[in-house]
Amino acid sequence: MEAKTALIIVDLNNDFLPGGALGVAGGDVILPVINKLAGGGDYAIVVATQDWHLGDHVSFETWPAHCVAGTFGAELHADLNQANVHAVIRKGFDQDVDSYSGFYDERGATNGLAELLKARGIECVDIVGIATDYCVKATAIDAVLRAGLKARVLLEACRGVGVHPGDIDQAIEAMRTAGVEIVDGTL
Repeated sequence: MEAKTALIIVDLNNDFLPGGALGVAGGDVILPVINKLAGGGDYAIVVATQDWHLGDHVSFETWPAHCVAGTFGAELHADLNQANVHAVIRKGFDQDVDSYSGFYDERGATNGLAELLKARGIECVDIVGIATDYCVKATAIDAVLRAGLKARVLLEACRGVGVHPGDIDQAIEAMRTAGVEIVDGTL
């Protein structure tokens, strides 16, 4: 592993895990894998993104209400060992703009992640979390194309929504096309 590498843990909010408003099947299975990665000492910094919406967020037109600021659903899951997380970047806090990416919202405004990583001298990122076909994909593509980082997505530590058949495979192909390395296998 390169010395200036960060781990980005995407959206392990309660609402995205089984039992939540938008619970992703198998989302809880990746928590021990992510904790092992985050606690292994291989990363210069570990950052978690956190979906954080106001009560009438624009995304609720497409998705059920989820990750409403200050609620249990918006909190990071208790099984994520936050002692190993150096920073939390909230996203989706602008009521009128969605933010799938941990780096930038849909209008291009920064969430602060690129600046944090640049200040730490980070050149590479490993990305894990939920959901492979939405926020993981957007974060990975922005890491490469907009933040200028090398990026890997560690599929063993990701889970996707898969609203339509093939969505997850298409997301993986879109990431590859953007220059993201896909790591498929046991970590």
